[in-house]
Amino acid sequence: MTLQPPRRLKARMPLYHAGDPAQDLVKLVSGVVMVFQIFEDGRRQVLDIVTAGELVHFQIDGELDHHAEALTDIEVISIPVSELTQNRAWTEFVFDQMRGRLDRERRHVALLGQKSAAERLAEFLFLLSDRLTTPLGDIELPMSRQEIADYTGLTIETVSRLFSRWLRERRLVATGRRTYRIAGCLAA
Repeated sequence: MTLQPPRRLKARMPLYHAGDPAQDLVKLVSGVVMVFQIFEDGRRQVLDIVTAGELVHFQIDGELDHHAEALTDIEVISIPVSELTQNRAWTEFVFDQMRGRLDRERRHVALLGQKSAAERLAEFLFLLSDRLTTPLGDIELPMSRQEIADYTGLTIETVSRLFSRWLRERRLVATGRRTYRIAGCLAA
């Protein structure tokens, strides 16, 4: 398989926009990417957080229906769709990626539909803890509180209020500028 040379983008740079042509699959080699939609009224819904080793999208024709932005410095490679069917290992990788994404999307729908604000934010933090944990077990948040609100379906005020309460109660401990350690029950 012939891969294109890796592309590097700085944090907060767009990887692509809704409406761009869907041609190649994009694999994140390093960093973190936020996938989102922007509604006609300007509201944003964060759909997923993509981490190193994962595909950013699965669209192979037409136009992309969402945006992707680097949350940290990233490196990506493009995988030509025409070559996917010729390489069994890549085909299996794509199907594994789809299964993982579907599982995350089911959890995200449940988070948005039936959970309290504290449960939504707690589940989001546990999700990030599972996917972005440093060797010390801390959560390094590459997202702003507004972006977290856009993922959890909460307002920025609710996210800030819960962070402040959990920090005050020492359920969440700040260990750096954007790094936290879960130190107690958050959903209560």
